[in-house]
Amino acid sequence: MSFGSTLTVTVNAVAKVLNKINQDGYGAEYLLRGATEEYRARVRHSIEQAKGGKPVFERHNIELTQTIFATDTAPEIIRDYYIVARVRASDAMSAGNGYLFAGFVDLLDSTTIQGDLLSWQS
Repeated sequence: MSFGSTLTVTVNAVAKVLNKINQDGYGAEYLLRGATEEYRARVRHSIEQAKGGKPVFERHNIELTQTIFATDTAPEIIRDYYIVARVRASDAMSAGNGYLFAGFVDLLDSTTIQGDLLSWQS
């Protein structure tokens, strides 16, 4: 199974539909470019090779970038968010791993956590 030909991201109650513009062996790229801004999403997968007998890890990454184009009166603004899941290859599809991922996403969905994080709270 793979991601579809589009990804939809809702920003300030407005659905942004990004079209797939590239697909290669272990990743894909999506883009929505308008007159004043651009949204770009990247999905990437990689494997950390074993070193000295250590277990092999899988890395799964999704990144979302918003670029608001510069105008005569305002500079360009770039906002970049991403998440990385790094798990042992043998645990990648386990129920426990899925539960932790869902819990992490729920944690990030809190506006309190978002505000605290962006204001340097810890």
